[in-house]
Amino acid sequence: MALTRSAFIATVVILALTTGIGVCWAQGRSRPNRSNSAVIAQGRYGFTSPSNLPAPGAQRFLIGRGARAYWLFLPSARSAKLAPVVFFMHGWMAIDPYFYGGWIDHLLSQGYVVVYPLFQASKSDTPQSMRQNAVLALKDAVAQLDSGSYPFRPDWSRLSIVGHSFGGGLSTLTASDAHLAGLPIPRFVLALAPGWRGGQLPSQELARFPSSTYLLVVEGRDDELASSRQASVIVSSTSQLPESRKQLLVLSTDTNIPINHSAPLAPLEAYRNPALSPAEIRRQKMATFIFNRLYGQKPGTIDFVDYNGYWKLFDRANQALDRGDSPFSVLSTTFQQVSGDGTLVNPRRAVVRP
Repeated sequence: MALTRSAFIATVVILALTTGIGVCWAQGRSRPNRSNSAVIAQGRYGFTSPSNLPAPGAQRFLIGRGARAYWLFLPSARSAKLAPVVFFMHGWMAIDPYFYGGWIDHLLSQGYVVVYPLFQASKSDTPQSMRQNAVLALKDAVAQLDSGSYPFRPDWSRLSIVGHSFGGGLSTLTASDAHLAGLPIPRFVLALAPGWRGGQLPSQELARFPSSTYLLVVEGRDDELASSRQASVIVSSTSQLPESRKQLLVLSTDTNIPINHSAPLAPLEAYRNPALSPAEIRRQKMATFIFNRLYGQKPGTIDFVDYNGYWKLFDRANQALDRGDSPFSVLSTTFQQVSGDGTLVNPRRAVVRP
């Protein structure tokens, strides 16, 4: 006999209590189980795994302690000696880079260095502590990359920040914090379905968003969490940026594949934390399944919305910046049926096609 919704929820609660499953309430991502949280708390980091990533010659390092640790992904040593850098800010509780592994792998194959700060150890972490953790992790990563220990130098003039969901909101605040924190100033911020925890993003602090930085805020037409997104707050609170430096873009498809809240996720097994045991991985997968079942969200997949949407948009925007052009100049050639002017009143709207 089929379970009613209430019976199913009760079953899930019992299962969670008896197996130690933790659920990520924002996006259907699993939170660290008890043993993985202990690894985070004790800081058993510093390993490298150079040979098992799909991007040829890529390496990964897990550096630091606790929630101030970060993954450092390096492209092949055969890449350009001056490498562009991406600070990649994950969604709430998507601590494991597995959830964005496809995109990270794509960036590595394009010669980018990717810094993926953890900034969170549990769902009880406050937004302010996560923001501080991110800044401290990124400062350490900058020092690491500037140390001369790698076969290339970071090109900080080509720094971008990419963020999704909570990380989308955090990406704009990290850019705003950059000057005071002694971080490099990004030339481009791509905030996808930006959100925040515990209410509205601290909008007054966006007054420090660098006037030289381009800001592109992207929403999905089918986002289940649209009512809690912070795109309008971000766009309206960065009044120091002229319209030529910021735009709001709403993406959709004309297929049966929606652009929902999980669309930017690109899970790839090769990027799952190799320190997790098989049992921990099973619990992580079960937690994701339970949340998606309870809240009607879809698991992330790698599809044309990634290849022809987010990834292509980021690639072409940076190519335009390399040429000295606006990153917004590529929208009409990247997507179909592009309309609007990118403002809150009349956002850009575009269709992603296979």
